[in-house]
Amino acid sequence: MEELFILADNLRELREERDAQTAILKDINTEIDSAEYNLSEAMAAAECSNFTRGDKQFILTATTRWSAETERKDELYAVLKENGYDYLFTVNTQTLGSFIREQVGETADENGEPRVPGWLSGLVKSYDDVGITMKSTTKKSK
Repeated sequence: MEELFILADNLRELREERDAQTAILKDINTEIDSAEYNLSEAMAAAECSNFTRGDKQFILTATTRWSAETERKDELYAVLKENGYDYLFTVNTQTLGSFIREQVGETADENGEPRVPGWLSGLVKSYDDVGITMKSTTKKSK
């Protein structure tokens, strides 16, 4: 029985440590999000799309993301089903977003600008996710 208690205590300690580390990681991720937002705002204000500091290149990125209008999800699903896209019901939101981006890319207004197809109009929304990509730079020796 003593061995069971030792193993149980070990498991408990490890889970408590994991929970503590998860809380620390959550705080760090919040700080990273804030720093990334502040840097992206400063880069946009300076009209600077990228720069190199030390061995890292910092690149301002913008990604358009698509999602269902929260209060109209049922309508969206009905319209998707009517148009033969009911297979999307078993996929995650990233796949749905990719599908909507594809539909927007294939639909253009009279000026040739991409737009949401009429059958999806008002059922989906987009937002720009602005962030910073960091890449390592390689210094070439002469």
